[in-house]
Amino acid sequence: MAAMTRVAELGMPRASGSQQGTSLLEALIALLLMGLTLLGFGLMQMESLQANNESYARTEARILLVSMAERIQANPDGVDDYDELSTAGAGDPGGCPCSVAELAARDVAVWADRLEDSSLNAPVGSIASSGSDLLTLTLGWSGAAQLGQNEDSMDADAQALSETLQIRVVP
Repeated sequence: MAAMTRVAELGMPRASGSQQGTSLLEALIALLLMGLTLLGFGLMQMESLQANNESYARTEARILLVSMAERIQANPDGVDDYDELSTAGAGDPGGCPCSVAELAARDVAVWADRLEDSSLNAPVGSIASSGSDLLTLTLGWSGAAQLGQNEDSMDADAQALSETLQIRVVP
């Protein structure tokens, strides 16, 4: 009892029955808010990482498209031979070919090997003619599923991404 009297003497208010535990409740609410804030920061970081990975994949795809465009421009006589070629059916690059058509097929086979060695998920490249000397190179791949997707159906939820490059080759 002497301790209670001493507190009263120091000018500190006594706790009434209705105020007991309020500071504990305030601490729990503050902890909850801090936890939600940290959860939000974590989700924001995951979104940022996913966007960074997609950006890296698009940059790599663009580099692979430009590489193939340079191969096509190095073989201007075989521009027509590149039309409707795809990396999906490309065979072994083999040795140095003799004709421009064989060089076109070898270029696509080398491109298919480079796509396979890349970090892209299931890449497929294709070339289509858009005119007499205009070629459209397209590279498609599967991106990561969006955040919040069910892990059991990640493959079904994956995004289909693509990059396209048009080049004009003048023989």
